[in-house]
Amino acid sequence: MDVVHIIFAQDNHVLLGYRENTRHLSDLWGLPSGRVEPNESPAQAAIREAKEEVGVDVTSLSLICDIFDENDGLCHYVFYCHEWQGELHNAEPHLCREIRWYPFDTLPSNCTSVTYPAINHFVELQSTSTH
Repeated sequence: MDVVHIIFAQDNHVLLGYRENTRHLSDLWGLPSGRVEPNESPAQAAIREAKEEVGVDVTSLSLICDIFDENDGLCHYVFYCHEWQGELHNAEPHLCREIRWYPFDTLPSNCTSVTYPAINHFVELQSTSTH
């Protein structure tokens, strides 16, 4: 199964969650994310995971990159959520200790392996689209 990650960004900050009590990558910061279920597209999975993890309804979403991780053999689809309805909050406190906004250039040192390249790619796309 593949995995989706969702970037929520505002004011040069990105939303990360501190994962805990998870079977995989516990005790690390990461983007809201989850596995793509059978018969579900990556975009559908991203919309579902946004609701499950941070309690919002996605109204505008775009795929910005996919990253193949040789360590786990999975394709990680990275989406940018342009717009959403509702207030972002920790909707899975049993799996996430907290959510927090971090500046793009000051990410925590203990993030999941996909978090850094995903955010770096997003920042590069933003800088090229504003020039």
